[in-house]
Amino acid sequence: MRKLALNSVVLTVGAYISQIATLFLYIFAARDFGPSVFGSLAALIGIALVVASFADFGINGVTIRELARDPRSTEPFIHTLTAKLAIGGLLAALWTVAVIVFMNRSSLLSAACVIAAYLALLIVWGTLTVPFRAAENMAVVGLITSVEKCSALGAWLALKPLTGSHPVLLPTTLAFGCGMAALCSVALLPKRFRSIGRLSPTQLVALWRSSFSFGMVGVASQILRADVAIVGSVAGSFAAGVYAAPARLANFLSVVPASFSAAVFPRLAGGLDRRAVRREAVLGASVVLLVMAVGLLALGIAAPVIVPIALGRAYSSSADVLRVYLVVVLISSVNQPLLAFLQAEGHERYAGRATVASVVLGLAAIAVGARINGGVGAAWGGVALQTILLLLMGYKTVRAARTFVPLHGTTEVTDTGLAIQVLPDIADSTANR
Repeated sequence: MRKLALNSVVLTVGAYISQIATLFLYIFAARDFGPSVFGSLAALIGIALVVASFADFGINGVTIRELARDPRSTEPFIHTLTAKLAIGGLLAALWTVAVIVFMNRSSLLSAACVIAAYLALLIVWGTLTVPFRAAENMAVVGLITSVEKCSALGAWLALKPLTGSHPVLLPTTLAFGCGMAALCSVALLPKRFRSIGRLSPTQLVALWRSSFSFGMVGVASQILRADVAIVGSVAGSFAAGVYAAPARLANFLSVVPASFSAAVFPRLAGGLDRRAVRREAVLGASVVLLVMAVGLLALGIAAPVIVPIALGRAYSSSADVLRVYLVVVLISSVNQPLLAFLQAEGHERYAGRATVASVVLGLAAIAVGARINGGVGAAWGGVALQTILLLLMGYKTVRAARTFVPLHGTTEVTDTGLAIQVLPDIADSTANR
């Protein structure tokens, strides 16, 4: 339990350091470039982030689970790293071609081309942390996460006097940060993981298909980003602004449950004493939920005072939206560990379908809520989304806990695809009966 708590804390600290560094970096960029240039760059970088999430499509999650179940094996990671290097290089080339074709007369052409390097490095450095996550060495993961954005901020401060306010500065610093994170990962990576193999197109497709259910969760999170646009189209731009500001700021609070879920996932996937690991996970999740409930309650009480100070008096009506959205964050604090449990136990297909279904139904609820009561109604739609997901995943979690049979298995990428052999652990299952 102590190790799980420590891993959750270091991941949380690393995530917050990264977010604070990102905040300062984007504040500097927004002030130096002006709204027009900064808006265009932010949009391009946002597209690159979406492309990177689709490029991974859950492959890292599957690899973490396989390494956690068989720490002696290196093949899953080597094949994943090889695939990510190929995908990163291909997407960078396609990005560059698209930029040259569609932005050949734009003043942002050079900046947009540098984003190709940022995209490739972003895909690769995230994969390089997989062995550390699988081994529950979250101190290294937290360090590398901090290095990425702190290096980018440091590069901005160093290069700004030399380049002035040239648009290429922002993507250059972001790419530099990813590069430093990748170098740090390679330096700390055990030697047995420092190699790549050969991967045929058939094997690459098989690897991608094996992670499809993990990837659906990532796709759903990207679809969810459409909530502000939906509120704006249904209830107008003012309602969208009143809703978007507290909704996006509240996401900052979800770092704690997200860090706990990332820490508990490999433990659930690879723990030998399954009952003990489950009890530990339930206890840890209960502590996280209690901490979140106390913090969110205090923030909800203080919302009418905090919102005008943080956002300005024009956003005074956002206080009611924030109070409702804190309920969204609280329910999400339960859903994230449930998702980690289902994926670790091999129920990722159900988890992916449940997440996508909840997001689709939830976006409809957000639209209806916005139509009825603007930003506050949209926030209640977010509560409906998380509640639907809680019911679906809670139901499956209870059933999975009752019917659990310990498993062990092996994974191998062959010429014909991804071969996975999963066998019941006879001794443990007999003991459980």
